[in-house]
Amino acid sequence: MSEERRRAKEFAEELGRIYGEGLVTALLYGSAARGEFRAGSSDLNLLVVLKELGLPQLRQAAKETRAWVAEGNPPPLLMSESEWRESADVFPLEYSDIRDSYVVLAGRDLVAEMRIKRGDLRLQLEHELRSKKIQLREGILVAAESPEELGQLLVRSLSTFLVLFRGVLRLDGEAPPSTASDVIEAVAARAGFSAEPLLEVSRVRSKGAPFTPSVDDPVVAGYLEAVERTVAWLDGAELPPDLEDET
Repeated sequence: MSEERRRAKEFAEELGRIYGEGLVTALLYGSAARGEFRAGSSDLNLLVVLKELGLPQLRQAAKETRAWVAEGNPPPLLMSESEWRESADVFPLEYSDIRDSYVVLAGRDLVAEMRIKRGDLRLQLEHELRSKKIQLREGILVAAESPEELGQLLVRSLSTFLVLFRGVLRLDGEAPPSTASDVIEAVAARAGFSAEPLLEVSRVRSKGAPFTPSVDDPVVAGYLEAVERTVAWLDGAELPPDLEDET
């Protein structure tokens, strides 16, 4: 077991001792569950579902969660069991991404029971891709005079776009590959953009190397074009007729 999984399991067991039978599940998802965790650029993402969730439950685990966050981890995603079951139509992108790569650390497997409608997934994808495209443009505008800030913008935003790209592949009926490079190349083939700019950013992120592109660097133009072409592909995509079926 990797060190990051060991620490995540340790924290989940702490929560299990705190909540007892009130803990429905605690699971690890994201890069650590996919085996792509990189110290310094990846997060340990935990989903914790409780039978009931209110202020008393938040107080119960405050000390342990504060210590977890002090280690550089994001706080766990906390939900009540009813919230989890009733929100698949609101968060289909996030839930489908969790479903692709997760490890149950404590409690039972709620993810296997989850059902996601492709129509809900398409609606959220359209909203998120357009929103992130606008935010990317704004970020480039602000960082255009600073190669360091521009490089940080591209590296930091890549994780978000990879989540969206995996959603695009699911929507088109393909199980997303496990590696970032394969995801990028699969979406590039559909949307008609060059994969190389995003692959370059992915390599930089993996190595943790300095990245200081100028605003005229082809990587910047190619990154933005990749996002724009993906939005255009989604707008015009003729998806299978069973759009309302579960993914």
